[in-house]
Amino acid sequence: MKRRFFAGGVLLVAIAMATGVIFFFFGQKLEVTSASTVMEKQPYHVHFSEMIDEDSVKDQAIYVTAENGERVKAVITLQENKQSLAIEDLLPGSYVLHVEETAFKQKSIHAKKQMIEFKVVEKMEDITSVQDLQDYFQTILNREAKNRHLSTTTVEESSDMSNSSGSSDKASGDGGSSFSSTNNQVEDIEEGDTVVTDGRFIYSIVDNQIMITDVTKPQLKIAGNIKLDSDSYPTQLMIHNDMLIVITDQYIEAEKEGYVGGFSMTKAAFYNVKDAKNPRLIREIGQDGYMNGIRKFDNTLYIVTNKTPDYWLLSENEEVELRPYMYDSAKSEELEPMAIDKLTILPGSSEPNYTIISAIDLKNFENKKVETKGFLGGSSALYMSKDALYLTAVNYLPVTFEGSGTSKIAADRAIMPVGAGNTDIYKFAIDGVNVEFKATTSFAGTVLNQFSMDEHEGYFRVAATEGNLFGNSQESSKNHLFIYNENLEKVGEVTDLAKGEKIYSARFMGDKAYIVTFKQVDPLFVIDLENPEQPKVLGELKIPGFSNYLHPLDENHLIGIGYATENRVDGVSKTPFTTTAGIKISLFDITDYTKPKEQDSVVIGGRGTHSEVEYNHKALFINEQYNYYGFPVSIYEAKGEYDVEYKGSGALVYEITAENGIRLKGNLVKDATEGEEYEDWESVISRLMYIDNTLYTVSREDIRSYDLQTFNKTGSVRFP
Repeated sequence: MKRRFFAGGVLLVAIAMATGVIFFFFGQKLEVTSASTVMEKQPYHVHFSEMIDEDSVKDQAIYVTAENGERVKAVITLQENKQSLAIEDLLPGSYVLHVEETAFKQKSIHAKKQMIEFKVVEKMEDITSVQDLQDYFQTILNREAKNRHLSTTTVEESSDMSNSSGSSDKASGDGGSSFSSTNNQVEDIEEGDTVVTDGRFIYSIVDNQIMITDVTKPQLKIAGNIKLDSDSYPTQLMIHNDMLIVITDQYIEAEKEGYVGGFSMTKAAFYNVKDAKNPRLIREIGQDGYMNGIRKFDNTLYIVTNKTPDYWLLSENEEVELRPYMYDSAKSEELEPMAIDKLTILPGSSEPNYTIISAIDLKNFENKKVETKGFLGGSSALYMSKDALYLTAVNYLPVTFEGSGTSKIAADRAIMPVGAGNTDIYKFAIDGVNVEFKATTSFAGTVLNQFSMDEHEGYFRVAATEGNLFGNSQESSKNHLFIYNENLEKVGEVTDLAKGEKIYSARFMGDKAYIVTFKQVDPLFVIDLENPEQPKVLGELKIPGFSNYLHPLDENHLIGIGYATENRVDGVSKTPFTTTAGIKISLFDITDYTKPKEQDSVVIGGRGTHSEVEYNHKALFINEQYNYYGFPVSIYEAKGEYDVEYKGSGALVYEITAENGIRLKGNLVKDATEGEEYEDWESVISRLMYIDNTLYTVSREDIRSYDLQTFNKTGSVRFP
């Protein structure tokens, strides 16, 4: 996270985009965005709402001084957007960046000289006392006090982009039945979902309880349930051997010095379900904040949450507790604040957020210690390999309204600044319950979701969109792919892909990357990463529509799930624009990397048709034995120029092969009845899964079973 300095009155508008929280600032005064610290050997970035003259660096209108006031040698680079500086080659110490008034391209009354203090550090800064923590948050309070004239609106970001099970193949350890598992991004890295199975029972979230359904016999029956407290809301389930892990959001009420409020806590409840009809609670642990994501590798569970404490109470009560709270039923029934020696400041952080990471040993864990660390600095997208956990933190660039002393670029950003920001990447080495900060880096642009990141043979690869998707400025959006070594030092890149478009999906497969961008047509880029230092675009395919999710079929074929599109003209302004139509499934042939082609495609429904699989990969059903791919769907058709008509809801299952393309095998869509205008959310199918030769559909009200080859209904059970 970054610190922001404002001069003068502004109007703050917050708009939530699909990629997260975006802040727009309209005003007449200069805004600067920067961090307070940077790690040694990493560039220090500063961003301005005014454009900087290209000659200002060599004219010494921009320079750095040490703590004693003497100028020091530093490599200062003006970035391509002409509003950002990168400062490098500084030893650890305290510095001041000076930007003279003459450095700004627009010679206006708003562009005053800027003096920006920062530190270069060798390692992360540890919190050594409660006073250190209070000083950190007091500095933030003091900064905010200067900006009380701002009107602030905040929209929470969906952290994992997909908190709900797709299904891939999984066989039981004793060589028995085969059954679905979650459609995870990385092999052997479990992500959790809202519905899971152990091959005997199906566990599903319904409101604030977990329904346990016995599917061992053709006649389905409710075996039991786990009722949670009324203030607990289950979000994720995970199976580990004979253990069911239930992740919940719980609101904890608290009264502080006459202020009645509360906070959200993420809890993990562990149940022994060897006798699934009588689940036994083994242990509960909890950590402060909203869940960013969970991952499980081997016998270790990792939980990541984000927390903002009530630091503003410092102005009224110096004794306010600023540490995150923890809970462990194996130790106490009471909430306890984290130990000071478990708190650290992430490089570049100057915002009032914590990222909290817990690691739990699941092997004979009833009395094992939970390892938890708190890092001052927020996070959004999460990616995990077998050796490392990567978190992103987005820093949106300052934006001003076009007017006296402001740039046309800033005005275009104000319209819709998609991707107009920079991203910090934090890498943590993981080894069982040991989680250690390893490295950090930053780059221009923002990542779409976890699939924009990947680790392969020690190299971290990331795809990002930079700039403004809308507007006609010279700073149109563009897309990049960066490659870093194990220390997050950049070794290779491909830049400026598909200018004027943004990334809609990405998938890394070994030494190849596949990126879909979109504005009016759908380019699919094939990028060779075999030599990390010299990545290159091998081929490109342009077709109508776009893919929101890419899934490997085999080494030569890729499945894309997204939308068909229509080119239309506004009836009033006569301006052309593109809208989505039905859901589109594409089969891409990438045998010849230089000439990718769309081998087959299917369009489902028309305008208004939607499915959770468009934004949540866990909603994808997979059965590799039969080459089945399916998902829930609600189907609509266009009715006139603007209206849509509901046609039905259910699920569709396709056989997808390189030889035969895309073939519909199972149509489980229930047609709309007369007068029915939209789907009933209680009966909407959320997941499909299989056990042996039986397919199951799961909704909030029931589970239904079907023969996996004929798709004839074989049974059902309704939840009470």
